[in-house]
Amino acid sequence: MANKITAVKVKIKNDVATAKMVFSHPMMTYNQAKAKTGNSDDANFITHITAKVGTEEVLDISTSQFFSKNPIFKFQFKCGTFKIGKKLSAREKFNGMTRDASEQGDLLTIVATDRKGNIYEKSVELASKKKR
Repeated sequence: MANKITAVKVKIKNDVATAKMVFSHPMMTYNQAKAKTGNSDDANFITHITAKVGTEEVLDISTSQFFSKNPIFKFQFKCGTFKIGKKLSAREKFNGMTRDASEQGDLLTIVATDRKGNIYEKSVELASKKKR
C-alpha cells in the first residue's frame, strides 16, 4: 500500500468550502511499532497538514499518533475571496462541452508530512455547479 492522499473533495455553499481528504497511511503508533518490530523508533504517522489556496493558507495543523489507519479528515474555510470555477454536469461532459479559462477556479493544495519526512501532496480545483 502506497502512502498518499487518495482523495480530496470540496463542496461550496454560501461562500464556505468544506474540504474532505482521505489518506492512505498505516499510521503506526509508538506502541504498535514496539510490538511489531521491537523498536518504537519505527513508528510512522502523519505529523503535519497544510492547505493553501494560491499563497493563502487556509489550514495549518500539527497532528500526532491519534489519527486512525487510513484517516478521513474534514475542514471548512471561507472562500469568498477565491475564484470559484464552474463544474460541468455529467450531461454537459457527455455532450462534449468544455470550460474556458474564465470558468476555472483556484486550486486548493493539501500537503501532509509524516514522521519519517515523507511528503504527500494533492490539489483540487475550487468549483461549484452554480455559475458565479
